[in-house]
Amino acid sequence: MKRIRLSIKLLILGLLAFAMFGTYAGSLISSHIVSKNTLEKNYLIENQYYAKKLADTTNMHFRDMFSNLSVEARDIDYKTLDSKIIYKDLYDLLHSTTYFNSTWFVDRNGTVIASVPDINVEGTKVDSIGAREALAKKRHTVSDPYVGINGKLVILISVPVFDNIGTYIGFLAGTINLHEDNSLKTILDQHPKHQNNSYVYVVDSKGNIIFHPDIKRINDSVKENIVVQEVMKGNSGSQELVNTKGQTMLAGYAAAEAANGWGIISQTPKNAVMKPTWDLARQISLFMIPFMIFVFVLTIYLLAKIVNPIKDLATYAHQVTKNKPVPTEKIPEWYFEIRELKRTLLIAIDFYQKKLHFAESESKRDHLTGLYNRRALEKLALNSDSYSIILFDIDRFKLINDQYGHLKGDEVIQYIAKLITENTIETDLCFRWGGEEFLIILPDVDLAKALLIAERLRKTLETTISPTGNPVTVSIGVGHLPESADNFSELLDMTDQALYKAKQEGRNKVIAANKY
Repeated sequence: MKRIRLSIKLLILGLLAFAMFGTYAGSLISSHIVSKNTLEKNYLIENQYYAKKLADTTNMHFRDMFSNLSVEARDIDYKTLDSKIIYKDLYDLLHSTTYFNSTWFVDRNGTVIASVPDINVEGTKVDSIGAREALAKKRHTVSDPYVGINGKLVILISVPVFDNIGTYIGFLAGTINLHEDNSLKTILDQHPKHQNNSYVYVVDSKGNIIFHPDIKRINDSVKENIVVQEVMKGNSGSQELVNTKGQTMLAGYAAAEAANGWGIISQTPKNAVMKPTWDLARQISLFMIPFMIFVFVLTIYLLAKIVNPIKDLATYAHQVTKNKPVPTEKIPEWYFEIRELKRTLLIAIDFYQKKLHFAESESKRDHLTGLYNRRALEKLALNSDSYSIILFDIDRFKLINDQYGHLKGDEVIQYIAKLITENTIETDLCFRWGGEEFLIILPDVDLAKALLIAERLRKTLETTISPTGNPVTVSIGVGHLPESADNFSELLDMTDQALYKAKQEGRNKVIAANKY
């Protein structure tokens, strides 16, 4: 009987040895045959994905820069055309972010009112490509690269400035020096240059290089490159190509529309796939040979222990329900069934954790408007000891519901929420505070500026057609901490009283909260 058991063991070991060595040989052969094609496809997919991701990031970055300039352009200081006052504002604008290498304010005649850094051009006329374009278009612009006053290749980002009656008085601009450090260069330069020599470069709408790891390549024309031609048309994709240096590349590309038609190209030399192919064969050998020896020697012992991993996995599942999970590496997974059970369990746990996180996030949002709700305020930390709040509600909203129906009333609420979003910046916190009541928290904004913002919102609503076919009006209370109150609860109460006073005085008004 003992000899029979021994024969079974030898058969199992023989079959195991045959399977392991067959798998080893097959892995080496198949890796050698398919690895090259697989890696090439993967590089194309990865480069396309990275180019698209970087294009999206660049688009968002330009929108942030425009938002930053647009908010600054609303400052009444620029309407004074006083160079000393404007210089200080430009200085603060430049040093508050890393967006720009210099900031400018130019009047409608093309005369420089002030610039930071000060390069003694105040009172002179600017005649650069970017300035002419900004003066001609009188809207948000991103210029093509041009040689600036400092003799370096720059890009001008500009927004128009209007006075209180809407007359164009000039433009506010920031310049990005393509040869110096700035946030845009940081974003474009974050692609890691691996051993496979992958890298990213950026071209403008004319096919000239405006960013490249080799700074000497900046301003080179590569419009003959077939990928550059595609990205200049606004297309995204990936393909194999021979570049202007005669190298075969695996390139992914995407257009950044917000950046005046820039193209992002991420590419890898085709010959880079050979080293990973041989590395893969080495890794297979280094992993499989010791593993085969180990499994072969210990198979009989492991057969006796086959139930233990299942027991450990069950214990782990039980402890998860008690919020006391053991480290997963303590659970052996050296055969298929336990490995799949473990993987499935971890996927399920991860899935439900993500569901819980999503539900928690959704609980902070008002489902009708997408704004924060009251519950969100408890979990949102204000990192400032000085901020303003704007509290307002819709005048005679009950009449809107009675006359047009509740569905139309919901459309009015959504319309106002959209206007709030369009008239605030990313750092502002916007809430649907009640049925037709809204709250805006403005960090680091003083009472005077908050009143201007509230008045602008009131006028916008007063002069804009709502979903009812007529404008709607709002009554607004504005408060500031610490100017109006000593804490948030008191500030909210004082601002609510100001709102109530606006209602009493005939509605469609903005009233500031008084501390006493």
